[in-house]
Amino acid sequence: MDRNQILELMKEIYTAAEAAEYLNISTQRLHQLVQDGSLIPIKSNKSVTLFYKPDLDNRKISNFSNSKINDNNNHFDINVPYVRDAILYFTIQQYFNCNDKRTERFIQDLTINFGFDYRNGLKNNIPFLANHLHVKDADFYQVYGKVKNSFSTLTDDVILLEKGGTLYPKQLADTVDAPPYLFLKGDVHLLEEKSISVVGSRIASTSSLENTDRLVRSLCRRNLVINAGLAKGIDTASHTAALKYGGKTIAVIGTPINKYYPKENKELQIEIENNGLVVSQFPPCNEVFKWNFPTRNATMSGISLATVIMHAGETSGALKQADYALKQGRDVLIPKSAVMNESLKWPRNYVDKGAKVFSNLKEILMILNHNQALEDWFDSTSLEEVSDVEMD
Repeated sequence: MDRNQILELMKEIYTAAEAAEYLNISTQRLHQLVQDGSLIPIKSNKSVTLFYKPDLDNRKISNFSNSKINDNNNHFDINVPYVRDAILYFTIQQYFNCNDKRTERFIQDLTINFGFDYRNGLKNNIPFLANHLHVKDADFYQVYGKVKNSFSTLTDDVILLEKGGTLYPKQLADTVDAPPYLFLKGDVHLLEEKSISVVGSRIASTSSLENTDRLVRSLCRRNLVINAGLAKGIDTASHTAALKYGGKTIAVIGTPINKYYPKENKELQIEIENNGLVVSQFPPCNEVFKWNFPTRNATMSGISLATVIMHAGETSGALKQADYALKQGRDVLIPKSAVMNESLKWPRNYVDKGAKVFSNLKEILMILNHNQALEDWFDSTSLEEVSDVEMD
């Protein structure tokens, strides 16, 4: 094939941005079509996704749901099959106090013993599920309607990922804590990047906030994504530093994707939606429960290669993440100053459990460099650059 033939063929190849523009939909909606299997790219990796124009033409001819979305105040499309599955799942979840583990056990039992199938139609599934939940059909249908209506309030820039789907992060899927669904806003491909969670107390010292800024700047310069939970204190410092230094950040929140908490971080959350990624495992129908926040720590650890606790008290939520991280086989890093602090018990307890201690930026990079997933990620020049940068 000569050059002219290649150039002619390339006219039929579209990037994700070009494909979205051609179909007159958002790139988020394009990701939904890929996730659902409705549109299959000819090539996809963490740096590029390419589409074949005839495939886009077939989509344009056979399905006009995107125009319907644009005429409906840019609402989330609830007519996609796997979205309907999610609505039914979260309807069932309402009867188990919004607990995923209990819900999944119930569904697994029905699937194994009675052949339950999400795609069996509501006419069959509603009486079947109502019977096994010991409620009236009408009651179950009413709850289903509430969940369905809540999904309709989402905007079309929300991406829904199902565990087992092509875009669902593999390293999270491999943990026992992986939620069945993730709601996203922003760049979904950040879930494929190598990332570090930098977290800590909501009430943090000035020095720990300054050290967080320096650490995040260093990690961003080395192309690592920064994860945190959008809480006050260290989390906010981590996100803010990543954005300030031109890095990428993921906020794993403890509320539904269309809610903002704490309220003073609303603008920061919107900025991360536009320049990073916001992740929630909680459906829009659910209230914000206090246990949401430690639950999301398992997800945050699950998408991260390591967790750095920059500052924490004895009851800090960051320690819950440390528990999950160690259970998931992830590195946990603690400042030496915390270990040496006689008034704190938790640092020495976590070192005994396998956490690693650092006193300067070079030691952090060296610990990460020995991480199996990050082996030799930093070269000698990177380590030399930070050899004199103290963190304590």
